[in-house]
Amino acid sequence: MNITKLCKVIALSIALFSSAIYAKSSVWQVSHGEQQLFIGGTVHLLPASEFPLPAEFSKAYKQADQLVFEVDMAKMEDPSIGPMVLGYAMYQDGRTLPEVISQENFHRLKHAAAELGIDINALAGFKPDFVLVQMMQFKLQQLGMAGEGVDKYFFTKGAQDAKDKAFLETLEQQFELLFSISDGYEDDWLEQNLDQLDETEHFMQATLTAWRHGDRTALAELTSDMHDTEVGQRFYQRLLTDRNKDWVEQIDAMLQTSEVEFVLVGALHLAGPDNVLDLLAERGYQIRQLSAE
Repeated sequence: MNITKLCKVIALSIALFSSAIYAKSSVWQVSHGEQQLFIGGTVHLLPASEFPLPAEFSKAYKQADQLVFEVDMAKMEDPSIGPMVLGYAMYQDGRTLPEVISQENFHRLKHAAAELGIDINALAGFKPDFVLVQMMQFKLQQLGMAGEGVDKYFFTKGAQDAKDKAFLETLEQQFELLFSISDGYEDDWLEQNLDQLDETEHFMQATLTAWRHGDRTALAELTSDMHDTEVGQRFYQRLLTDRNKDWVEQIDAMLQTSEVEFVLVGALHLAGPDNVLDLLAERGYQIRQLSAE
């Protein structure tokens, strides 16, 4: 597992420069009888060159009565968000990074941060999870991969078109999760992510290629090494498996109504063990991948 794998689901993550149109993309129709909704796999950061999005996204959007997002992105603009983030991202008991990780890894972290123009001493009171997110954001900016994501695009478009919105999680739930993954595993978590930081561009390119194709097998392969370590398994369980199961309960309830929803979640929630689509199929729903016509 590496830092790129953290940021691909946290709203902090995936890009590649490409203009090809493929036969299929990451949009699926889920149905049972007359009830149906659409699920779109998203990437949370994209360069402007990735737009327009595959036509299947627009097809699902036009049929949707309601848009469903992981969280309410409008609240990210609220002035109260800063103190909220600090409450989850900083140690509240006086600990600092040099105290929770080895001296060797702190020096590695300091060096890697300096290459990105980050003063690690200014972040000494923050948890490794938050520090790694900041480093990833700077790395993506250096690579030109930090533009508006699929979710934000449809969030803005939905507001313009007065589409109804719903959310799978609160910001508090997401922050509590994202900034506590390393608890008790800080040194291992940091070491594994720093080992892979230089592979960010390659990983992002591979991820977006799989997303463009709607290739769930390739997406699953990108996360397969998470199961190789204890901290990787913890990450997969908490960030993907547990949330997938919770979301499926909510999606199942949506499928009991006549409204048509377009549910937009990170693409990795739709691939690999215990993914959202497979869990819905196990409940008897028909799953059909949309393709260009």
